[in-house]
Amino acid sequence: MRLIWQLVALIAVAASLAAIAGCGISKEKYEALLNEKISLEEKVDTLTRSKEALKNEYDNLLTEKMDQATKLEKVTNEKNALKGEYDKLLDEKIALKAAYDKLLQETKELQSKATTKASKEPEVTKEREVGVQKNF
Repeated sequence: MRLIWQLVALIAVAASLAAIAGCGISKEKYEALLNEKISLEEKVDTLTRSKEALKNEYDNLLTEKMDQATKLEKVTNEKNALKGEYDKLLDEKIALKAAYDKLLQETKELQSKATTKASKEPEVTKEREVGVQKNF
């Protein structure tokens, strides 16, 4: 953009010089100004193409960034869903472990009662036998 304004200013200066000097501008000066104008136009074209190439590259990078952001959001949502599922399974595991521990404790209590009862039964039987023998 700046080069375009410089080009316009150069042309205006050349036109002003031509108007002031009239037909007194030499052919060499005219050719030098014309060559400079052509050179500036080529530079403007080159810079315009470079600008368009950079804009295209920027657009491609922006599109890629947006695609990656979408993928990241999708993966984050999947991660959160899996974490929720994991937490649910962990809660179930804890509840099952508590139920298992409770059943294990009850089993131990029943076994200890059964063992105690079994160990007391022979004594009762012995007492009965002794009582029966005393009665005879």
